[in-house]
Amino acid sequence: MDIGIISIRYAKALLRFAIDNKEEERVYAEMETLAHSFLHIPTLRQVLQDPLSDNARQVEILSCATCGNGSLSASTERFIQLVTAHNRTDLMQFIAQAYITLYLKRNRIIKGRLIVPMATPETICQKLQEIIEKRTNCSIEFKVEIDASIAGGFILDYDTYRLDASLKTQLKELRDALA
Repeated sequence: MDIGIISIRYAKALLRFAIDNKEEERVYAEMETLAHSFLHIPTLRQVLQDPLSDNARQVEILSCATCGNGSLSASTERFIQLVTAHNRTDLMQFIAQAYITLYLKRNRIIKGRLIVPMATPETICQKLQEIIEKRTNCSIEFKVEIDASIAGGFILDYDTYRLDASLKTQLKELRDALA
């Protein structure tokens, strides 16, 4: 069976279970932490796929990767036990990503990113966020990044759109047009 189909099925089940338990926001935060752990700890997947690792150890590893030393939500804890019992721990990274996507879609949230060359006043960021929210009829999780290499202007990414109004890009286009 396809990894994507399996991951989405598990993620949908987790979302339904979390909604029933009124823990969907907490589970969302835990799945973001887990997805972040998979990206920044490359050996995590290898440890979970180790055939010598038993279910109890896999539950412990996933719990630690999901919340560190804190406590898990009841929904996430039961879900991790279910996934390990069905020998699907190798799919946890994909399940976490699928849950995040489903949660954002259900709650009409879009992730956005604004890249600027230097620190920008909060009012400008808020104005851009309001414009995007009005245009998309969704709320937006906005992240501002500073990248001096763009020299001026800004780059705005949200949903599937990208607005590149950076000086670096404009100079490159001008150089290409003159060549």
